[in-house]
Amino acid sequence: MKIVNPLYDRAFKYLMENDKFAKRILSVILDTEVEEVALAQQETLFPDEKRRLTLFRLDFKAVIKEPDGSRKTVLIELQKSKFSTDIQRFRNYLGANYITRASRKEDGENEERQAEYHASYPIITIYLLGYNLQDLPYMAVRVNREVINSVSKERLEVKSFFVEHLTHESHIIQVRRLPEKRRTRLERFLTLFNQKWVTEDGYILDLRETPEEFADMAEYLRSPLMDDEFRRNLRVEEEIDFIFDEQEAKYLKKIAEAEKKAEEERMQKESLAKKLAQQMKKFGASEEEIQKETGLSREEIRNL
Repeated sequence: MKIVNPLYDRAFKYLMENDKFAKRILSVILDTEVEEVALAQQETLFPDEKRRLTLFRLDFKAVIKEPDGSRKTVLIELQKSKFSTDIQRFRNYLGANYITRASRKEDGENEERQAEYHASYPIITIYLLGYNLQDLPYMAVRVNREVINSVSKERLEVKSFFVEHLTHESHIIQVRRLPEKRRTRLERFLTLFNQKWVTEDGYILDLRETPEEFADMAEYLRSPLMDDEFRRNLRVEEEIDFIFDEQEAKYLKKIAEAEKKAEEERMQKESLAKKLAQQMKKFGASEEEIQKETGLSREEIRNL
């Protein structure tokens, strides 16, 4: 079965706008029951002025069921990217996000709704990555807050409003680390993101297997392929990705060339300094004089 690649912004947004699927997906990722979910706002694009690119993010307001049976309202910030260079943009976003959210008012949004949305709720962040983090060789990890007594180093089992609202639980998912054998529910869900099945058109996946419990989701992702406008939007996104790759390659090449040039200049300068030091030693100059003239250390001078 061929489906739109949900790693693409347009396809992912289409999937997550479906409340039934959004609730199921968030339940799978968070490994907890999400009872209610609402897309709090449409995708937010934070521009990178230097590269004229954007960071894709969806915000959800959700009610989750705790292990003890209690219910809690949370805000879920789901951020997705296809490129490793987005890491710095994630960091920039985290610093600017709260100011932006507090100061912005959507068109047609009344004060009552604004106040409700900006109410204080715990925040859970989800990072869905289309690339591998070299220093994190796991498909999915949960970074949870722990409260540690700084004096005794004891882990504390406490419920604190301050801690819950000012520290975040995070989930990091690397879709390219999907294993061949998919045993867990999360692994089976991520089958729909398997980039090994990308076709010649990068925005289309040719599923070689479809997990039964997510067959309806796969069918839903198949439908847009019949929509010419939807496909055009995906092609545009793919073209932008291609331009990004080219620009990034040129950018990295320039950095490498600059570093190589700087290293060559350093080595040349060091070589000239050593030659000068050898001449000065030959004519009886003191180590102090040579050091002052060449900038070499006493050990380097003695080893000449």
